[in-house]
Amino acid sequence: MAKTNDNRVEVFIPKGFAVEDPNYFVSINGVSYVLPRGKRCLVPDFVAAEIDRAERAQQAWDARSAQLAEKTQ
Repeated sequence: MAKTNDNRVEVFIPKGFAVEDPNYFVSINGVSYVLPRGKRCLVPDFVAAEIDRAERAQQAWDARSAQLAEKTQ
């Protein structure tokens, strides 16, 4: 992630499946950010941190779900 002088960070949200929303929605303390998928954009550093946290949480959830599914077979 490239950082600017005014505490903004460049992020890239990859495009999803055709049925997914073309925008990525982030809300922090009641302030909403709608980021276009498939394009680079500058966001405040705390928004980039939340995007990163959400991605890590999704990866952890996916890993745990796979473990549970494996146990049931």
